[in-house]
Amino acid sequence: MSKAAAQTGNRPERDDLLDAFWEKGLVLLGARVREEYGLATPVFIDLRHKLYDDLLLLRLLGERLHAKLEAIVHAEVGAAGKPQEVIGIPDTATPIALVTALVSKSTAFPLAYGQMRKKPAAYPGGESGVSAYMGTKDPNRQITLIDDVMASGRTKIWAMEQLAKDGLEAARVLVVVDREQGGGNIVEGKHCPLHSLYRISDVIAYLLDRGLVNAVTAQEALEHIRARRFN
Repeated sequence: MSKAAAQTGNRPERDDLLDAFWEKGLVLLGARVREEYGLATPVFIDLRHKLYDDLLLLRLLGERLHAKLEAIVHAEVGAAGKPQEVIGIPDTATPIALVTALVSKSTAFPLAYGQMRKKPAAYPGGESGVSAYMGTKDPNRQITLIDDVMASGRTKIWAMEQLAKDGLEAARVLVVVDREQGGGNIVEGKHCPLHSLYRISDVIAYLLDRGLVNAVTAQEALEHIRARRFN
């Protein structure tokens, strides 16, 4: 039983965001993966169309990411007081980063917003015509790259490299779920700290403690994750 479950008896403290992810099929384990997507994997996370269809849930996720980022910045030496910007790694995290920036505007911790293309614009040239970044190029801002999950870390490295072409540097990466498959170590090897709302092992433990999955399904998901690591 997890620490949260031990504190409240038979069930862990409720997490309305995780509950919504499970109910809408954004986080799937076991047979639900096969039923929904026809995949053999025992664990699947899809923070795309079903999330975008629920604007209240998308806003809740933005609020959680904003609160997490505020705590991170205030805890980092020298970070508090510096202007902050969020950029979503395309395409999945673009709307997630945008709503995070939007909800920040009514708080004491406002965020600037930037956006990235998967490929640089196909314009003839000029300063903006060959860039994958869209936004204000302000080297004084601390940039946080936002994404849905951390797996191999390849898209995060790509985003960091694209920003570097514009003289910008990512201060950190913030993901919704860290799949704990080694990608975080790869990104941190580039001197870019990784932060997450959840680790996949904690998500699985929560679903098990809540009685939403059985022990066999939870164990199969954990074993699958642990057997597939990126170096």
